[in-house]
Amino acid sequence: MEEIEKSSLRSLFWKDEILQILYWMNGEGFGNEVPIAQILSLLNTNEPNLLYHINNMVKEGALLASSTELNTDTKIKLATDVKKEAGRRFADAFQGYQKAGHGECGPDCEFCYGPDGQKLENCVHNCATAH
Repeated sequence: MEEIEKSSLRSLFWKDEILQILYWMNGEGFGNEVPIAQILSLLNTNEPNLLYHINNMVKEGALLASSTELNTDTKIKLATDVKKEAGRRFADAFQGYQKAGHGECGPDCEFCYGPDGQKLENCVHNCATAH
């Protein structure tokens, strides 16, 4: 039998993962309602574990499901009042991977500033003259 992670800590982990992936999928144009099978294909877990956690999230109102009996064909989506929370969790998780836009580089940008902290004339972000 495949393991279901029922501890409080693992439940928080899976809630976070599920909210983030649904937020990302919607943002990437996969739709705001997706089959559980698509989510399963992107997460490192087994089907019973994912269904267990999605079922709990449906019961608490964080997710809406297309049917009461959950399986991999069931479509789920974020409840309206949870979308903002999902976006915040996604932004928090990827904060370190996001860089400022062009022209907004600070002195820590290795592509626009030299080791001495001086702006490079050949700044790859084309912001050498912007500041």
